[in-house]
Parts: sequence; C-alpha cells; structure tokens
Amino acid sequence: MYPTPPAPAGVLIVDDEPHVVEMLVDFLTHHPRSFKIETASDGYEALIKLGSQRPALLILDAMMPKLDGIEVCRHLKSNPETRTIRILGVTGHPELAPALVAAGADLVLTKPLVHEEIESYLTGVVAES
Repeated sequence: MYPTPPAPAGVLIVDDEPHVVEMLVDFLTHHPRSFKIETASDGYEALIKLGSQRPALLILDAMMPKLDGIEVCRHLKSNPETRTIRILGVTGHPELAPALVAAGADLVLTKPLVHEEIESYLTGVVAES
C-alpha cells in the first residue's frame, strides 16, 4: 500500500480588491504546499463560506464594505468552533494593524504585499502545526 498524501490545507482569501485577491491566488496556486483556495470579497461572504468550510488559514483584509476584517476576526476568535483558524491580516492602512492583532490576527502585513513576507508567515505556520 502506498501512503495517502495529506489533503491540501484550505485557505480563504478575503479582500475587496480584485488585484490583491488575484496576486494571492496566483502565489498560493503555485506554492509547493498545494493549498485548496477559496475567495470572498467581504466579511459577510467570508462568514458564510466559513460556515461550510474550515480552512486552516484565513487571509483577511482589515477594511472592506459591509463587514470589516476586524469584526470578522473578533467573531471567529469568540467562537469555539472557529477559534483555531490561523488569521493573516492584510491592510493598506498600517494604523489598523494593532486593532486587527487585538481582534485575534496572528500577524498583519501591510500592502503592497511582499511574497517573501507571506512565505515567511506560511513557513512559521507549518513549523507550528
């Protein structure tokens, strides 16, 4: 018998800027870890998708229409079923980074995003798993 490879880790990318989503999808699609990628364009859509899926990682924009990333983060970290989801916050507004971390994000990167910073975070998450 051959060993069954582990299922790819799920990643939900939540951002209202299509070019950011496209860049992240492209980066993660070609990543050696073979992530299973989903996207959402606002916090409400993210919560709906999180209701049916349990990604290992959420890449979450701080400022979005309808429901912002800070509120999504608070909601996830207050719920025992979603508390363990890793959250990488992203923002074009560096002044929001402390609020996103306080809400439960593991780390916040500022836009424009740098592939090396994302990779460094992913490597750290793998090491902790």
